[in-house]
Amino acid sequence: IDIIVEYVLGISRLDRVLMQNRELSPDEYQAIDECITKRLNHTPIAYIIGYKEFYGRDFITTPDVLIPRPESEAIIDITRDSLLHIENPIIWEIGTGSGCIAITLAIEIPSAHIIAGDISPKALQIAQNNAILLLGNPDHIEWIQSDILSSMISIPRPDIIIANLPYLDSTQYNDSSIRDEPNIALYSEDNGLRHYKKLIDQIVAIWSIYPPLLIEINPEQKPTLINYIQSKHITPNTKTYTDLQGLDRHLYIQL
Repeated sequence: IDIIVEYVLGISRLDRVLMQNRELSPDEYQAIDECITKRLNHTPIAYIIGYKEFYGRDFITTPDVLIPRPESEAIIDITRDSLLHIENPIIWEIGTGSGCIAITLAIEIPSAHIIAGDISPKALQIAQNNAILLLGNPDHIEWIQSDILSSMISIPRPDIIIANLPYLDSTQYNDSSIRDEPNIALYSEDNGLRHYKKLIDQIVAIWSIYPPLLIEINPEQKPTLINYIQSKHITPNTKTYTDLQGLDRHLYIQL
């Protein structure tokens, strides 16, 4: 409720504490009540107030994009550590959504050139708006509408590919907490792995020497995905990173 009050009144947390005896107007009461009703109907707070914090920065968040997750912040640290030896790295991010990963990397690795793709033009517009708000008009981020890698083949080869693609199985994950988020960003067929298998297929088809791949997955998907890579006559070197719950959440794969 406190976050909703701050949002409706347009005040900070400190202001709310200092103004706790302030009388609310009827319009303010109504606006707060409407937001609370939405929340009671399981609308995510990020969609009610219109933003979500990621890596210490606020990103515009609408129902056209997935809500940034705290566990995805690890992608920033893993990517930065993996590129320490490269002076001006080229980073591709597939499935950028709100742009939170691409934009954060642009801030944290200012020498990087980042190409961020998404199949959804609405998501790309949100991402570009976030880039303008946080970076002005950055010239080291390119936005491309692409079905995974299909529109990205002709651009410079990346030093790493980052992908946080849909990986939920719709038969297992359909609770109210994710009901309002876009299905296109959540669900994948083939036990949640169709998108990642398509990504692997495209990488193998495009290059003979494959760039490293960093992905976010459900923990139980790791063996199946590695077996799929091996079915391409590739023996991958993989490093697994656990999330705050100790679950295998991110895979760094050298194909």
